[in-house]
Amino acid sequence: MKAALYYLSHHHKRYITSIAGAIMTVILLAGCSSTAKEPSDNPSSGASTSPSVHILLSHSEFAYAKQAKEDDAYIKELNRLSGFDLNYEFLGHSDYTQQLSLRFASGDLADLIRTDSIVSTMHSGAVDQGVFLELGSLIEEYAPTLKQKIPEEFWKSPRISKDGKIYGIPVTRGVPADRSIFIRQDWLDKLNMDTPETLDDYLAFFEAVKKEDMNGNGDPNDEYGLGMFSNVIWTDIFSPAFGVHSNKWSLQDGQLVPDIIDPRMKEAIAFYKTLFDEGYINPNLFVKKEDEQNASIAKGEVGVWGAAVYQYLAGYGEDNAQKTFLNQPDASVSMIAPPTGSRGDSGMALQSDEIYFVWVIPAKTKNPENIIKFLEWAYNSPDAEQFFAYGIEGQNFTKENGEIKYDINDPVNVDKNAFQMYQVSLNPREIGFAAPLVLKALPESDKVTKGYETSKDSLILNEAKYMPRLESLASHPELNIGAAHGSLFLDMFAKVLTGREPLDSAFDNFVAEWKKRGGDEAIKEATDWYNSFNSQ
Repeated sequence: MKAALYYLSHHHKRYITSIAGAIMTVILLAGCSSTAKEPSDNPSSGASTSPSVHILLSHSEFAYAKQAKEDDAYIKELNRLSGFDLNYEFLGHSDYTQQLSLRFASGDLADLIRTDSIVSTMHSGAVDQGVFLELGSLIEEYAPTLKQKIPEEFWKSPRISKDGKIYGIPVTRGVPADRSIFIRQDWLDKLNMDTPETLDDYLAFFEAVKKEDMNGNGDPNDEYGLGMFSNVIWTDIFSPAFGVHSNKWSLQDGQLVPDIIDPRMKEAIAFYKTLFDEGYINPNLFVKKEDEQNASIAKGEVGVWGAAVYQYLAGYGEDNAQKTFLNQPDASVSMIAPPTGSRGDSGMALQSDEIYFVWVIPAKTKNPENIIKFLEWAYNSPDAEQFFAYGIEGQNFTKENGEIKYDINDPVNVDKNAFQMYQVSLNPREIGFAAPLVLKALPESDKVTKGYETSKDSLILNEAKYMPRLESLASHPELNIGAAHGSLFLDMFAKVLTGREPLDSAFDNFVAEWKKRGGDEAIKEATDWYNSFNSQ
C-alpha cells in the first residue's frame, strides 16, 4: 500500500547484543583512523576543486536512496548548487546498527556520520575517547546562524552535548508532532453520525460498525471499529484520555515515575478490555504485522486507526483513495482530534525531543570547517530551500512567471518515491515532508496543514523528553516502559485483554514485579537526572 511508502522506518530500530557492543568498544580503543576523502582548501564551482565531504548514513528503506549511484542526478544538482563535492554513502537500514559499529571498530569512517546519539551503543565511549570532534568553536566561526536556526533546547539534549560541550548536530523531524487519528469519513456519513469526540462517542461508532456491513462485501462481521497491530503504541489512541501514556514519565510527589505503573493505566487497560470483549478491536492485534494492518485498512475492515499525517496523501487522499480502498468507490478518510476522557484528559503523541538523528564528525576528519560551511549553506540558501522542497528545476518542477509549478504525483516524483531523495535523504536539516514550501504545493494542502496543527495541539507534556537511556534499565529490557515486545507491561496487557488473567491482580502483580526487578532504582535514576537537568 502506498501509505507504507511514506512510513519512516526509523520507528523500527534493531540493536546489537551487549557482547558485540563490548567487543566493538575494545576494538574502538585500538583503532580510529579515518579513511574519509580529504577536502580541497580552495572552494570553487568546478567539481574537481570543490571542498569534498564524505557523508555516511542509512537509506531509511527509501526506494530511491537504496538504488542511488555515485553519479545520481540529485546528488550532482546538490553539488552544483552548494559548491561542494558531496559523496553520499547509503548503508542498509535494518542492519545499520551492526554496519556502523563495524565501521567505527575498523576506523573506516566518513567526514559526516549519521548516528542516533553521541552516546549511542553503536560507538560506546566514543565521546570520552576523543573519537568525535567538539563542534562549539567551529559552529561559532563557520556557521554563525546555525545556533539561531536550531533552538537552544536541542543543543542541550544529551544526544547532542555532554558536559556542556557540543559533539553532534541534530537533524530534526521537521514538525513538533505528526501523529493523528484517521477515520473512515464515508462510514460516518453512511451512519449519519458526527465526528466522535468523547469515549462514549467512539463506543457508539464502534457498535454501529459492528452491526452494519460497512464495506459492502456481504459480510457484516469482518469490520472492526479500531484497527490495531503488534506495534501497540502506534495505535493506542485511548490511554491519553485517562491521563496516561505508556511511554511517559510523570513527576509525582517529587519523583519521576513511569505511567505504566500509574493506577490510571489500569483504567485505560479496562477500557481496552471492553473494546476487545465487545469485538470492537481485531482479536489478533498482538501478532498482526504492520503490512497486514495496511491490508486490512485497504479492504475496508477498519474504521479508525492511528497513523501519521504524512501518510494521508499517499494512501487516503482524494487522488489515491480509490487506488487504496479495494472495491470501495466512495471511500474517504478524515484526520481527527483524539478523544476526551471523563476528567477532561486528551492527547495523542508524547512530546519528543524532535530529533530524527544526529550528525557527528570524527576528530581525525581533515578540514571539518568545510562540513560546517555546507550545513550553514543548507540552512540559509534559497537554492537549498527550493531543492529540498521540489528537487531539480526542469525535471521535478518548473517555473512560470516566477511561480513554482510542482506536482508530487508527477511520475518523475513518485517513481521509486524520488521526492524522498531530495526532501529527506539528501536533506541534512530535517525530514522535509512538512516543510512550509512542501505543504504549500501539496494537493489538499489545507487539510494536510490542519492535520499537522491538530497533531501539535494534541501533544502530551513529556517531562522526560531529554532523558538519556537509564543505566538501571540497560540490562533489564523487560522493565522498559512502553509496549515493547518482551516487556513485563506488554505481557500483562496481553494477558488481561485475552482473558488469561483478571485485570486487578494482573496489574498489581505487574507493578510489584516491575519495582522489585529494578524499577525502584530506575525511578531514583530518572529523578536524579530530572533534578540535575532542570537545575542547569
